[in-house]
Amino acid sequence: MRKKLAVILCMTMIGMCFSGCGGQNQTASAGSQEGQEAEPKEQEEEPQDAEEQASGEALTIEFFQQKGEEGPQKGYQAIIDKFNAENPDIVIEMNTVPDAPTVLTSRISSGDIPVIFSDFPTQVAFRQKVANGYIQDLTGQLFLDNVEASSLELAKQEDGGYYALSYSRSFMGVYYNRAIFAEHGLEVPATWDEFLSVCETLKAAGITPMGLHGKDPGRVGHTFQCTLNAWAPHGVEIIEKAVAGETKIEGNEEFIQAFEKMKTLFSYANEDALALSDTQCYEQFANGQYAMCITGSYARGTIESLNADLDLGIFPLPNNTVETTKCVAGIDAAICVSAKASEEEKEAAYRFLAFLAEPENAQIFYDNDGAPSCIKGVVNNDEGIAPIIEILNAGRTHDWMASTISNNVSTDLYSVVQGFWADQDVDALLKNMDASIAVTSVE
Repeated sequence: MRKKLAVILCMTMIGMCFSGCGGQNQTASAGSQEGQEAEPKEQEEEPQDAEEQASGEALTIEFFQQKGEEGPQKGYQAIIDKFNAENPDIVIEMNTVPDAPTVLTSRISSGDIPVIFSDFPTQVAFRQKVANGYIQDLTGQLFLDNVEASSLELAKQEDGGYYALSYSRSFMGVYYNRAIFAEHGLEVPATWDEFLSVCETLKAAGITPMGLHGKDPGRVGHTFQCTLNAWAPHGVEIIEKAVAGETKIEGNEEFIQAFEKMKTLFSYANEDALALSDTQCYEQFANGQYAMCITGSYARGTIESLNADLDLGIFPLPNNTVETTKCVAGIDAAICVSAKASEEEKEAAYRFLAFLAEPENAQIFYDNDGAPSCIKGVVNNDEGIAPIIEILNAGRTHDWMASTISNNVSTDLYSVVQGFWADQDVDALLKNMDASIAVTSVE
């Protein structure tokens, strides 16, 4: 009883702190209003003593998940509703809040770790949580047999253990309106020159070729990673060396070329990009105001929900040649269990993860989220995303910066790059990146 009340009070405080935040579709918990915590329905009928507690009341388990987009939230909730109906002794309640990574870090630091939570197993921060004993080792759990081998290996930790159920793959790419392309006789571009030709054709036809959204530094950071991996194949490694004090960004030819290409991209994009949120950009792209939009796998379900008739395709942002084009990709949705949970809570969590890993349920998530599934047997018949799947399967990918660079360095760089969106001064940007790294890399 005291444990439940503590969790409820903590979640309520979080809802109060972040109720004024916007920019993404937020769900505090199943059945709650945006930015507010709903009182669990069973609270008023909760048993008042241990004897009543043991009489068969369902065990309520929090699922703290970090994806604020509509698509994955709908997918998770559909699976949760199905699980709760089939498992009357367990109630899974999803909790999604603004700035989820910061909130999760704070809760872990305070000892209030959600029993089940999503995280990103290739990131530096995840490895630190594992090393500190916060995440349960899932090695040997039968539900891991349902994970594709490549996705399972990506999530393996330094001790050889598996601490998350890898659920979907992430990527950044160029979303495009296939109907607009077909109307103007355009093919998917495989090189930078072909991409510029597509943009010129669209611009001449009075169509805004590219929709960009730069209001949120985090989303700017995603676009930055997409363009850096496409146009500066060694870009992340150069940043790693800069963090280690072994080099400087200023004067680096790969970075100069990458951001000169970014300036060219701006010339084909919406003029209000810096003021536009991701949701606004997705809405305008889905309604045909832009022919293309750079975003991640996380946005697919949301974009498709905005226009059921949209003929959507995705391709990797091209570099000068096919061989030098890389796509940023990694594990997106991955589900973990708290190592600090009680044995009863862990057993309930394992049952839910096993349920998630069943192909028919993973299919529900894929159908809502749209990101490539890590679960065997999930069917994707969408030829529109074949170009992005091809580059993923070919291994021409690079993991997200957070897999090797600490979050404080990365997030500050995002804000620096956001400034470049305003002034488009490449020389000033590279100097500012060095200055940012010099401050944020200090331990």
